[in-house]
Amino acid sequence: MWDFSIGGALGMMVRTMPFILLRMVVYFGISLGYILVTGIGAGVGYGVGGFGDDEFRAGATMWGGFAGFGIFGAVMYWVREYILYIVKAGHIAVLIELIDGKPMPQGRSQINYATAVVKERFPQASVLFAVDQLIKGVVRAISGLVRGILTILPIPGAQQLGGSYLPFCAWPLGLLTK
Repeated sequence: MWDFSIGGALGMMVRTMPFILLRMVVYFGISLGYILVTGIGAGVGYGVGGFGDDEFRAGATMWGGFAGFGIFGAVMYWVREYILYIVKAGHIAVLIELIDGKPMPQGRSQINYATAVVKERFPQASVLFAVDQLIKGVVRAISGLVRGILTILPIPGAQQLGGSYLPFCAWPLGLLTK
């Protein structure tokens, strides 16, 4: 039987603070990347805009910024998802060790230990990432289909049910991770 304790859960989060900080660093790095690539795109647009008048330069600068942001966003969506999934896998590995009462290996940080565990099981982690993405897509598709059906049905309160209840119907199954 599992006993849940908010204090125990918060204590585990404090004990695994390096992973929370690592996640913050990843998000900060991605944000910095968006800013830099958008600026680079705008700079390229500005350079291309030099071949025309001021109005053309302003438009080229804007479109260059949009292009930089869009291209980086398309690439970083999958990179961010994968990086954060690998961080989550390492965090879970360390949490399991701590929950089982096992000490962390001496002379190694939690992140180094988790990196070794994830590298050891890298093929499984990559396959689980792909399966997780497929499950998220299927849950979104089914939720959208049910919402669409509920908007068509002439049942009082069906639209409110679809708007508020559906995101939570998959949560107890552990299918939604965000």
